[in-house]
Amino acid sequence: MTGSPVATAREATGVHWSELPCAIEDGDLWFAATSVDADRAKALCRTCPLQLSCLQGAIARQEPHGVWGGEVFYEGIVVARKRTRGRPRNGELHQRDLERQARANLRKNTPEAVA
Repeated sequence: MTGSPVATAREATGVHWSELPCAIEDGDLWFAATSVDADRAKALCRTCPLQLSCLQGAIARQEPHGVWGGEVFYEGIVVARKRTRGRPRNGELHQRDLERQARANLRKNTPEAVA
């Protein structure tokens, strides 16, 4: 049985988990309600030696929300920016429809769905 991508990268780099930005900073920052805080979490992730491993693991798990590996996840997919509350602009509505369709296509093409 192989370890997680983060555990494997941690072993390769020799970095202890307590040295990672997500362990040093308040954990709520990675699940921020505002785009400013999400941008701060993304910036901290860019300094992390495990950024790529974290991102790969989050994509594999289809993390529903939060900042993982320097990217914002919303409903299981990577989005460019954390959305603010309120009514989205018309262009954002179209983008949201495209993202929902992409998620539906991902679910249809997963090994569990095919089997």
